[in-house]
Amino acid sequence: MKIIVSLFILVNSLQLMGESAHTLNEGDIWVLDAQSNRLSSDGKVLYHMPNDAFHTQNARNFNDWDIFSIVDSRDIERLNKGDNIQLIESMYNDKVYKVKLLSGYKKNKIFYVIVDDLMTYYKRKENNNNE
Repeated sequence: MKIIVSLFILVNSLQLMGESAHTLNEGDIWVLDAQSNRLSSDGKVLYHMPNDAFHTQNARNFNDWDIFSIVDSRDIERLNKGDNIQLIESMYNDKVYKVKLLSGYKKNKIFYVIVDDLMTYYKRKENNNNE
């Protein structure tokens, strides 16, 4: 019985630690830190429509690109390294975030980003008060 209780406490504490490390707050500003160029085909992107971001996330998870992800290249916004985005609201059970682009050609436009991409390729900007 002690082993079961200890295991239960360990699992719950690991879940809490994982959640606190990945908290995303609305209004936070993030900077694209990965190598990206809006003219290259392998650059990082934002999506014009939330369902495109969600279907791309599902295609990555299930490795089924034929069914889930058909995104027109006109419906994505390619980014340059150093572009800033601001988180507005979460969608699709925190898998996609609605964001506002704060720099670049389409400044102040609304786009959508996959949370896994956000955690992998972006860094949280430390001083949000100056902007």
